[in-house]
Amino acid sequence: MRNSREKSNASYRRSVRDRIYLPDGYAHERGFVRQTEPHDFVYDENYKARQSTNEAMSYMRLGWLAAHIPYDDWAEMSMVDIGCGSGEFVKHASDKFKRVRGYDVCGTSISRDELMDTEWDIAVMSDVVEHFNDIEELFDIQWNHAFISFPETPAFETFEEMREWRHFKPNEHLWYLNIEGFLHWIEKEHREATVVSSSNFEDSIRTRWNRQMTNISTVLLKRK
Repeated sequence: MRNSREKSNASYRRSVRDRIYLPDGYAHERGFVRQTEPHDFVYDENYKARQSTNEAMSYMRLGWLAAHIPYDDWAEMSMVDIGCGSGEFVKHASDKFKRVRGYDVCGTSISRDELMDTEWDIAVMSDVVEHFNDIEELFDIQWNHAFISFPETPAFETFEEMREWRHFKPNEHLWYLNIEGFLHWIEKEHREATVVSSSNFEDSIRTRWNRQMTNISTVLLKRK
C-alpha cells in the first residue's frame, strides 16, 4: 500500500503545473493553474444552448454511473444536474431516478437556495467545476455521490503553450485541472470523500484535441 501511495505522489509531483511562469492574473493554487484577476463572462441562453449534452453522451454517462452505483437503487435516489444546459441529461435520467432536477445560472431551473439546501444522492457536474470562482464550493453542495468531469490540462512547459490549448478560455474557465492533481487534492484536503473511480471514457465521443492525450477526465466521488 505504501509503495502504491508513493508512486501516486511521485506521479502527482511530476504532473503538477507549478513550474511554469504565469503572467499577472494567474496563479498556482492547489496544484492547478487558476485565473485570479477580475473576470466578466456572461452566462446567457445562447451560451447555455451551446453547452447542451446530447442523447449519446447522456446514456454513456448513465451507463458509467450504473457500473458503480447499483441500478436497482436508482429508483429511490435523487439527482441534480448542475449546469444542466437545455436539460437533455435531466430528461434522460428522469425515468431512472426517483427525483431529478436541473440547475443552471440562467434560464428555468431550480433556485440556488434549493440546490444548496437539498441533500442529493447524486450531483452531476459535467464541465462545471472549472467555472467555479472557488473550487471549494464543490463541497458546499450536499451530495452523497458527485459525478465530475473536466478538461484534462496537459503538463505544459510554458504558459505560451497553454494559451494555444483548445480548452484555454480566459474568463470562462477559471481553473485548469488535471486528474493527478485532482485526486491528490481530494486525498490531501477532503478526507470526508473517497474516489470511487476515475476515467476518460467520454473521449470515445468527445473529440480529442490530440488523440495521444486525454481530453476529458471524469471522477466519481462518494462522501464517507
